[in-house]
Amino acid sequence: MNARRALFLALSLATAMAGAWAQPLGAARESAVKAAYLYKFGSFVEWPPGTFRGPEDPLVIGVWGDDAVASELDQLARGRSIEGHPVKVLRLREAEDANPLHILFAGGPREGRIRDVLAAVRGPVLTVADVPVGGNPGPVLHFTRDDGRVRFNASVSAAAARNLKLSAKLLAVALQVESR
Repeated sequence: MNARRALFLALSLATAMAGAWAQPLGAARESAVKAAYLYKFGSFVEWPPGTFRGPEDPLVIGVWGDDAVASELDQLARGRSIEGHPVKVLRLREAEDANPLHILFAGGPREGRIRDVLAAVRGPVLTVADVPVGGNPGPVLHFTRDDGRVRFNASVSAAAARNLKLSAKLLAVALQVESR
C-alpha cells in the first residue's frame, strides 16, 4: 500500500470516528455509527493469502442480532467496495448462518448467544461484538461506550487466533488494546 493511500485510509477512519465521538448518541445514531465502524474496519485488517480468490470476490459482512445496524450498514455499503472488493451485507438469523464471512457483527446484550455465534464462525473472520464477551473464542473487536459515545476495544490475541493482522492505525484509535 503506498503512503498516499495509507494516509487517505487513516484520515477516513479518523473522520468517521471523530463523528462518532462528537456528541452523545441516540439509538438510531448509535446504529449508524456502529455500521460506519463495521464498514471502515474492513480497510484496516490484513486477511491471509487465499482469503479472496480475486478482486471480484465480495467482502461479506454478516450482522446477527441487530436489525438496525444491518439496515444502516446495507445502505452505507450499497455500491461500495473495500480494498477493491464489492461489499455484501448479510442478515444472519442463526449461528450456523455465519459462514463464510469476512466480518461478523454479533449484536445485542445476550452474552451467551453472542458467544455461541462467535464459536460457530470458522476461519479468518474479523469478529465484532456489541458487548465484551469472556471466554474463548472472544471477539477481535467489541464496542463499548465512553462518555456516551461509541468506541471499540481490540484484542490482538483474538485476531492472531483467527489468522488476522490488525493495522497499527486501527489499534491506535482503539480505546483499549489487549495483547496477551
